[in-house]
Amino acid sequence: MVNKAKCFEEALQQVRNHRHISLEQADALRQDLLNRHADLKKMEQDLISLIKKQMIAKISSDSLASDLQKEYDALHRQRSAALTELGYAPDVFEPKFNCQICQDNGMLDNGYCDCVKKIAYQKMLEQLNNDLPIDDFNFDSFSLTYYDDLNDRRQMEEVFTFCKQYAKEFSLNSENLYLMGSTGLGKTHLTFSIAKEAVAKGYSVIYCTAQSMISDLEKEHFNHDSISIGENYRNSQLLIIDDLGTEFLSPVAQSVLYNIINTRVLKHLPTIINSNLTATQIEERYGQRLISRIFGCYKTLKFAGKDIRIQKMLISKKV
Repeated sequence: MVNKAKCFEEALQQVRNHRHISLEQADALRQDLLNRHADLKKMEQDLISLIKKQMIAKISSDSLASDLQKEYDALHRQRSAALTELGYAPDVFEPKFNCQICQDNGMLDNGYCDCVKKIAYQKMLEQLNNDLPIDDFNFDSFSLTYYDDLNDRRQMEEVFTFCKQYAKEFSLNSENLYLMGSTGLGKTHLTFSIAKEAVAKGYSVIYCTAQSMISDLEKEHFNHDSISIGENYRNSQLLIIDDLGTEFLSPVAQSVLYNIINTRVLKHLPTIINSNLTATQIEERYGQRLISRIFGCYKTLKFAGKDIRIQKMLISKKV
């Protein structure tokens, strides 16, 4: 599962580590140059002295502060010329930050700087890719050629177009989805594609099978010290539950499953469920409460066609 908070924490630390290194390198270079060039050292001392005098003058005399500023600017230009003559850039003493907006501090008045967000989103993608083979699944690699029946292809074109638009516009206001259809029709492929784009936008995503989620939630149910396990499922900005209907079902499993789905509906957090089960089968397996939540609060996308995995296997055997 993608831990958004941890990714941002690591990204912020990475940016600030670079700031620390940049400051150390700039100071080391500065000390080396001043030790080797007495004239530069004298100018540096004079510049520091002028800065101190300016701070005092600003309190007592605006005119004196202005004169000192002119003196400082003239000496600064003189130092820049001396550095250029020695073969160095005028800003050689300045730290080389990656981000000029926050100077590698990572934070602005309104939150994280974009430099941190960029690194964090990349970490989130890497984390998701470690859990899932998302590099193998995207909208560009989804092929409609495997749906040879004309009606099936038309239906899957509509499903594909909807999912692509859903991913493009994904937000916390996005609707819940119930992807229904037999095994091997592309539900997981399109779900991974949506997850990949949601993570790229900076949303926290949890992908899990129904069995693994219920197993975690049962641990929470019987061990009150494991509350954080369930909190991840309840609060993730996008939860994807795969293979609903394949899990071992017990009264506790049925209860925790309903609670997680119901809680997310009440919190208005988007959830995507993949399943082979029809509405009738869900009602038979889980009861009226769950079917009311899924078919009352989710948009159903019906997948059609023949098992793509089997088609690919038959094609590979022919080759």
